[in-house]
Amino acid sequence: MHYKTKGVVLISVLMIVLLLSSVAVLIGNNYFVSFKRAQYAEFQTVSLNIFRNIESLAQKKIDNELRFNSKIHAKNNSLFLNDFIFELNNGIVTGKITDASNCFNINSIVTKVKSEFKPNEKNIEVFKKLMSLNEVDLNLTDEAIDQIIDWIDGDSNPRAYGLEDYYYSGPLNNPKEYTGSRLFYTLAELKGLPAIRKIGWSIFEDNFCVFPDNILNVNINTLEMRHDMLLASMFSNMPYTDAQYILDNIPEEGFRDINDLKRAFPSYELDNGNMHIEFSSSKFTLTTSFSYEDYVSDSISKIYYGANNNSYITSRIYNGI
Repeated sequence: MHYKTKGVVLISVLMIVLLLSSVAVLIGNNYFVSFKRAQYAEFQTVSLNIFRNIESLAQKKIDNELRFNSKIHAKNNSLFLNDFIFELNNGIVTGKITDASNCFNINSIVTKVKSEFKPNEKNIEVFKKLMSLNEVDLNLTDEAIDQIIDWIDGDSNPRAYGLEDYYYSGPLNNPKEYTGSRLFYTLAELKGLPAIRKIGWSIFEDNFCVFPDNILNVNINTLEMRHDMLLASMFSNMPYTDAQYILDNIPEEGFRDINDLKRAFPSYELDNGNMHIEFSSSKFTLTTSFSYEDYVSDSISKIYYGANNNSYITSRIYNGI
């Protein structure tokens, strides 16, 4: 009987130890999860503060540059070369400004006449040529144009290949919605148009952008080789092979004006497209990255330099927070 009692006590003690160990493990896991959550919450807060501070620095840098030099922005401009770099304990912050004008502003398909949006025929021709160079069928291109215009304009009358509220709110469309009756805010809104889905997203992702105006121009001084079709579309008779030659021979210091460009390429007819060619920019992208220990976050901010000689943020995208 004495030995049986000892056995019962030993088993009881072991059970208590096992129970306490389990409780300790649970408490430890919960504490670790809570600690990681607190760390991540703090990282989120710090990231947002860093992103906003870098935006302020970038805006100030852009304002100073464009107030004193609004005529030429080439690849060797300090805006694009002198990045923001800050080292922290176990972390680093980097910020880079790039020219965001080198794309087709989808809002330029229309022009504002008084309070209404009307088709911009000259910019529509550029759109058509860009689609043609990307081997998109003309009928599908016409569908895309009409659907984009119908999405923006304020009336309920569909164009020949367009779509108005009856389609987007009808039984075949999910989710139910209405046309915007406004300019596009983000490029992703185009994904809701059936013609865009048929064409394929990669063309729009690579060549298009959205800015809060109806202006279509590109800064030829900062174009890269991948912009060959975009540049060719600005000129009615230019093949993209000629555009490639021009892009391959743009000097680091850039061109000062259209006459400077013509002198460099005398065998090309550059007059009919110069309405879309600029030699500076008012649209920029700020890409900021913040890494701290095992955490990484980044942001993409679109900065627009307005007519009031001040820059402002038009959109922000955060990743990792």
